[in-house]
Amino acid sequence: MAQWTVIRQAIAGNRDIAELMTAGLHGEHALDAADQLRLEQMLSENAWAAFHIWDRTLRGVFPKGAFEATPGALLCGLLRTMRGEAWWRSAKHTGFIPGFVLDVDAVLAKNSGVSVVVNEDTHDS
Repeated sequence: MAQWTVIRQAIAGNRDIAELMTAGLHGEHALDAADQLRLEQMLSENAWAAFHIWDRTLRGVFPKGAFEATPGALLCGLLRTMRGEAWWRSAKHTGFIPGFVLDVDAVLAKNSGVSVVVNEDTHDS
């Protein structure tokens, strides 16, 4: 998908973005307002790209479980970081539809042992 290509190429082609994503996500140094905004935009782009796979899985374009196995797992790797977790706590209430939020939280919980409500529309019963 084009969304993922843009993200991957931005990170691969720009060391500053790669450093922002690694050191910034893990809280290795303080971020000024501009770098905080840049990090939040990269997280948002990753979540938006994951949303497209989630939506296409919901619509039957991809098989059930595609979201959880691929972009859901990759997104959760970002959201388990110090700053990724803080961003998701805020962003999930303002920028994403509830079904997507439930499924991202379910993937996060699956790998942490926490129980959450799963969006029944996207999962086998």
